[in-house]
Amino acid sequence: QIAPFHPKFAFEGSGDGIDNYTNRSPYPIFHILRENEVGMAVDKLGGDASKVWQRNVDLLEGMDKKFGRDDVKRIMKGESLDGLKDMLRDIR
Repeated sequence: QIAPFHPKFAFEGSGDGIDNYTNRSPYPIFHILRENEVGMAVDKLGGDASKVWQRNVDLLEGMDKKFGRDDVKRIMKGESLDGLKDMLRDIR
């Protein structure tokens, strides 16, 4: 499976929605996913692949609410913010 990422990625009709950040990266890249690894990840989520995307959206919405959009953009560039490590630890 190939997953594309781009700094300006936007879902059609999403506008400036936080969900666009699920497919954004600092640079355009293709992430090559091994089928068996994708299958194992989906199995861990009860066999529902849509839960992967929804979990990412939920995380980004939480980050947007806690830190604000400008700080989400900083995080996506690799910067760390106070409280980010705690938030990420709590979602595991």
